[in-house]
Amino acid sequence: MIASLVHKTPAVILDKLTRLLNALQTVKNNYEQTALRIRNKQLSLSLLALAQESKQYANELMAHIETLGGKLGEQLKTDFNRMGSGDEPLVTTDGKMDLREMNLGEQLLMKTYREILNEPFLYDNIRRIIRYQQNGLMHCFSQLKMLYSTLLKTRVDGI
Repeated sequence: MIASLVHKTPAVILDKLTRLLNALQTVKNNYEQTALRIRNKQLSLSLLALAQESKQYANELMAHIETLGGKLGEQLKTDFNRMGSGDEPLVTTDGKMDLREMNLGEQLLMKTYREILNEPFLYDNIRRIIRYQQNGLMHCFSQLKMLYSTLLKTRVDGI
């Protein structure tokens, strides 16, 4: 408590971190909803793993926002502990995953991560955490793309 009185975190940093938190929640909810509709078990489990990783990063980010003096509503905190909300999913192609549409979630998150990392007044510890999260999600997205392309090739080759 004393530290927050001595040094206040700039509002622009807290705002950007909160936007990242909202982006993580949106992607998490969309991938959970999509995973429930997909028939392919491998792809469904990969999407659920990505949603779980987003949730873990969001929980970590919430703790840091509060440590830095940011205020988060209770509604936002409880939304991360439920399966996807009633929001319209990013991926809807009659039960088939389209990689271009799946990339919308990746693009949203990576753009938000880059905006935060380009912030010149970001604390070094937060910068390291954000970079670590970005790298972890990029790894998940690349694994998902490889699985998706393998499934497509298998389907096309008729194996």
